[in-house]
Amino acid sequence: MWRKPNTASDLKVLKPTVKHGGGGVMVWGCMGYKGTGNLTFIDGIMDKYKYINILRENLRVSAEKLDVENSYWFQQDNDPKHTALIVRQWILYNCPHTLKTPPQSPDLNPIENLWAEVDIRLRKYEIGSKHVLKAKITEIWDSISSETTRKLVCSMTNRLRAVIAAKGGPTKY
Repeated sequence: MWRKPNTASDLKVLKPTVKHGGGGVMVWGCMGYKGTGNLTFIDGIMDKYKYINILRENLRVSAEKLDVENSYWFQQDNDPKHTALIVRQWILYNCPHTLKTPPQSPDLNPIENLWAEVDIRLRKYEIGSKHVLKAKITEIWDSISSETTRKLVCSMTNRLRAVIAAKGGPTKY
């Protein structure tokens, strides 16, 4: 950051931040054409068993909320806990359709754009604790319009075409 000479310690130009003591949070959320689904905060270390519990508690409820009970396409990244055999079996029996994507493919995962939007909006606030962070994330998540998620869902055809044209390389998404 550039500052005028002799202003480095001026309280008027300093903005407090939370480092290490305030911490971050791990979040699971889903979205669809009609809006956002459930949002849940994950305490502790997530493993394949905790991930299945998150899906059990949130996926069907979210599908009902988004009015896609038996017709949605489930998509996730290729994190090892997402691809564990027990998780793949659960998904096989509980999700009507799945979209398999190659590892490290954020161009094909529109929720990454939604998380980026949440992050941009979140940076407008001064956050001093995990409690406030969770509250603001929830507030932002609940304010995301169905128009925003609709555009992201509708971008899938173009995303797939762009990745094919780039031969698996990066795209504008």
